[in-house]
Amino acid sequence: MRPTWKGFLKLSLVNIPVRMYPAARSEALSFNQIHKACNTRIRYDKRCPTCDRSVSSDEIVKGYEYAKEQYVIFDEEDFAKVRLESTRSIQIVQFVQRGEIDPLYYHGSHYLVPDGPVAIESFATIRTATEETDRIGLARIVMNGKEQMVAVRPRDNAFVMSALYYADEIRALTGIEELEAKPQVNPEELKLATQLINAITKPFHPEEFQDNYREKLLEVIKAKAEGKEIVEPPEVETGKVINLMEALKSSLEQNLERAS
Repeated sequence: MRPTWKGFLKLSLVNIPVRMYPAARSEALSFNQIHKACNTRIRYDKRCPTCDRSVSSDEIVKGYEYAKEQYVIFDEEDFAKVRLESTRSIQIVQFVQRGEIDPLYYHGSHYLVPDGPVAIESFATIRTATEETDRIGLARIVMNGKEQMVAVRPRDNAFVMSALYYADEIRALTGIEELEAKPQVNPEELKLATQLINAITKPFHPEEFQDNYREKLLEVIKAKAEGKEIVEPPEVETGKVINLMEALKSSLEQNLERAS
């Protein structure tokens, strides 16, 4: 696996060479756009409407629209002029207690590992100290054209670095009519709902969960490729719950039967 970034993990005056690797990847199936008439793949054509012709990648530059159809052109030298310290380093600015960050703020994770033998000991020291104090480091790094806040937390012998949304990027739950209501919670229904939640609570084992839709989709793709007839499964009824009390009782009874 190739690293996607190299730089330094910076804690005050401590600089540790690190490499970054993706911590996860999506396994969603990718489909191409096909011309229905001849089964030819449709290609993305980068075309200039003024010149009325296709353009190659080396003819394309980056531009920022500062007014209607008015652009400032940027090249690599221009980007270099706004280089911050966080362009080549992950600068830890503070630590917080583990669990203090709302999961809503997390998105995208990478592994951080020491870059070379010289970094192993210092990396292990900082990682162990972070783990023993049960802290998460908050840091800055320039990625994907913006300076991002990230959370750095120990995992096994490495760090996991997860990007954090800025506060102004989180959308407030406002303007939703249903959330403005003040419902009365039935104590008996609440008791049954709590019992149901407790009945199906168990430790989290991620390997027990699979993308069933992806697996079924692969089966259909394989069958179509082999010219087999595809049988459509019956549609599952998902009607509205009319009687919450009865639905909770039935659900609780089913789960208790499965557990016995």
